[in-house]
Amino acid sequence: MAKLRSYLSALMVFVLVLTGHSLAIARGMPGASGYAEYCIGETAVMVPVDAEGNPIGPAHVCPDISLSLLNWIAESPLVIVPVTGAVSRESTQRHRDAPAIRRKLPSTRAPPILL
Repeated sequence: MAKLRSYLSALMVFVLVLTGHSLAIARGMPGASGYAEYCIGETAVMVPVDAEGNPIGPAHVCPDISLSLLNWIAESPLVIVPVTGAVSRESTQRHRDAPAIRRKLPSTRAPPILL
């Protein structure tokens, strides 16, 4: 457990350092006046553009459509194999006259039973 904790803390420090550098780089970039979203094939890409429509930075994957990337790593479909041979059922015994803890009385709000 102690090794897992040390590995996990090292991983968290590594992620914090990487995201901190990304944030510093993002703050140093010139501000974009807008984003152009291009749908290329099955992916959507957002490109920052200036006031005249010229791209001013690298394109990145659109966060709105990024969940569609999970389709690439989807598991293979299940293969259903027919059952061969005899199939037996196990019978279950139901006790209709089992002793009850408390007898269930008809509710006063329910419709009459003997109609």
